[in-house]
Amino acid sequence: MIYQFFVEFYAHCYSPFWSINDKRLHNLNYIPNLYGVQEITFTVSLIQYELEHWVTPDGDSIYGRLPESVQGYHFGPELRSYVLHQHHACGVTEQQLLESLWDRGVSISAGELSNLLTLNHDDFHAEKDDLLTTGLFHCPYLQVDDTGARHQGQNGYCTFIGSPEFAWFGSTESKSRENFLSLLHRPWTTLVLNEHAMSYLEDHNCPAKWRKVFQECLCVHFFNRESWDAFLDDCGLTKPRLRQKASEAMLYGSLLSHGVRSDLPIHSDGAGQFDVFIRSGCWLHAGRPIERVIPVNKEQVEEQYQLLCRFWDLYRELKAFKAAPDDKRASSVRQHFRQLVQTRVECSELREALSNLAVKEPELLAVLDDPNLPLHNNLSESQIREHVKRRKISGGTRSEAGRQARDTFASLKKMCRLHEISFWSYLRDRLNGYNVIPRLSEFI
Repeated sequence: MIYQFFVEFYAHCYSPFWSINDKRLHNLNYIPNLYGVQEITFTVSLIQYELEHWVTPDGDSIYGRLPESVQGYHFGPELRSYVLHQHHACGVTEQQLLESLWDRGVSISAGELSNLLTLNHDDFHAEKDDLLTTGLFHCPYLQVDDTGARHQGQNGYCTFIGSPEFAWFGSTESKSRENFLSLLHRPWTTLVLNEHAMSYLEDHNCPAKWRKVFQECLCVHFFNRESWDAFLDDCGLTKPRLRQKASEAMLYGSLLSHGVRSDLPIHSDGAGQFDVFIRSGCWLHAGRPIERVIPVNKEQVEEQYQLLCRFWDLYRELKAFKAAPDDKRASSVRQHFRQLVQTRVECSELREALSNLAVKEPELLAVLDDPNLPLHNNLSESQIREHVKRRKISGGTRSEAGRQARDTFASLKKMCRLHEISFWSYLRDRLNGYNVIPRLSEFI
């Protein structure tokens, strides 16, 4: 019936051209044409909870309890999820987010919005800390990098620690080796002065006088960093450099006592603060000193070109080795690397670049002993880009809670991205109390 109606209506409208008895009209076949349109709807609602109030014969009051997802808040879990997602995942500044909420009819002040973004996130902080602890014990290697991150108007640094399985960010005021070891040690508070710490002091040329002092306190445990600093004060160790070395040794020994592997590879861009355990170097960073040389004549141009060609030929050999590890191929790579660094060149800057390359041989060729190691630091560079973008947008953080929240949600977001989990779904799952998504550390 509907089909016949449209046929007659069409014929009536176009009667000069069609006739109701026209056979061509009756031979038409109806084929539905589906056209999909996606839409999103923002609805702001106010939910009033009527809580029961009972008074006992003794005069005590008993009140009904709010749902867990809204206790302590005047904003629902969906709104809080939206705020966290917009700021930490989409990079929307607080002021822009505040204006956006006002435009949609949400009654919220700038202070309340700041509290939603930074306070009462202990469960998220704990889940973020689990990532580092699990990664230290279950990942075959770690990739690290750092970048500037201003805090309270002062220059600071954010360090990335991760692998293809997890991502973790920590912001501090320093980028020293002591700071890096402190970040690795963050899940634990107790420190111990053991044989590993004494070996570290000996390897780093600590004066025999202080090694003797520490030897007398071997196997002493310290409850926290404050008690260790007080011990150094009692010993009279005031020189900053020696004090830093002693703290590095303590942290190094404590990490091993907590079960961290002494042969754990640390893959970095070659920065000295990451020189702990087994070093693995980035070939892209290693080739830059040769590329940066500015030749002054044709001979130097040719020397630089030949060195770069051989350098990247070695890189391609290593890629082939990773795809199909073979002892014969590994020996060939080592031989070609030594031939490269021993090449005689006339340019003094190229000679210096080759000398520096020779010093880095163990870390650049670490992949020959462990083919799982990466050849470049692209993963770390791309992950820490998160903080670079945020630094350009908002400058820095002002409170400790804000800095902690920034690191926590950056870690959780990157972790979700690595394992193809919707960060929006993750936030809603946690804030609504569903807990259907397992703890992120279980994905490592």
